[in-house]
Amino acid sequence: MIVHFAPQGALAIEIKERVTAYLAEQDPRVARGRMIRKTMVILAWAAASYAALVFGATTWWMAGLAATSLGLAMAGIGFAIQHDANHDSYPVGRRWRRALGFTLDLMGGSSYLWRFQHNINHHSFTNVVDADADIDVGAIARLSPEQPRRPLHRLQHVYMWLMYSLLGVSWLVWADWRDYTTSAIGSNGFPRPKGQEHRLFWLGKIAWITIALVVPLSLHSGGVVAAFLLWTYLILGFTLAVVFQLAHVVEDAEFPVPVGAPPRVERDFVAHQLATTVNFAPRHRLLTAYLGGLNFQIEHHLFPRVCHVHYPALAQLVEATCREHGATYHTLPTFRRALGSHFRWLRRMGRFEPTVS
Repeated sequence: MIVHFAPQGALAIEIKERVTAYLAEQDPRVARGRMIRKTMVILAWAAASYAALVFGATTWWMAGLAATSLGLAMAGIGFAIQHDANHDSYPVGRRWRRALGFTLDLMGGSSYLWRFQHNINHHSFTNVVDADADIDVGAIARLSPEQPRRPLHRLQHVYMWLMYSLLGVSWLVWADWRDYTTSAIGSNGFPRPKGQEHRLFWLGKIAWITIALVVPLSLHSGGVVAAFLLWTYLILGFTLAVVFQLAHVVEDAEFPVPVGAPPRVERDFVAHQLATTVNFAPRHRLLTAYLGGLNFQIEHHLFPRVCHVHYPALAQLVEATCREHGATYHTLPTFRRALGSHFRWLRRMGRFEPTVS
């Protein structure tokens, strides 16, 4: 489903002008240097964790620690490297961005499919049922008031934390293959990869099989490899899923319902993003570094092609402009508060409300 928005208003214009002026004053070499240093640290963390797991661990607890570290490092790659690269916001040349974006493929996903699901569907139609595939997890959970409520959902605030862990596993055994064969993500179609993109898709799958299966199986039994591969991806999936839910599936976020034909939201795009997106833990510098600025989701959704190192500064500009225009700007002060808000929203969406006669 394609959703249309109202023409941009005064707030949207002023936010864009202020951010454009800020970026014009920045030296791109500073952001580039920070990103390269961060990338080297995270990739070194991932490589060291992989080496410890595959070549160094001699006991189950050593392997468990290494697998946990690897899962967290892979999540860091997802947050702080591939995310910017596949948004074309990593401040290097196009070929380098494509190479860095390919780190998602090396982890078992698909950068080609991700760009359609995330960059187009999610960013364009945030929190709109049948348009944003990120809030459609099927019958297993109800994340929006517009989705049907089922008896199972009474306990979704309990069991969904376990289900989030399966995100990484679903990449490998289901989601990518479904989207690739159907040429659709949710209700929106996309062109199947051709030429170089088609070759890169399969190269990524072969590379992942080599890294995750062929090399470990040459040194360890199948049962050991399967167990610690699963644990790694449970850690990865849980970390990725929870962080992305905290920005949109919380109490302050709205779930607009388009009206008319063609479907239309009676806000401009900027106002829509401000209504459906929530920042969290903006003063936690270490968390901001690890998450690649994804705790500043408002700024990311308004300026997805701007490198995340600028988000803390942009947040001050955007929030001040919203305040001057009397517009709402949602921020949860801590990570813990964001987790609590998501928990309460899941519980609220799972409750059966009495029918008023």
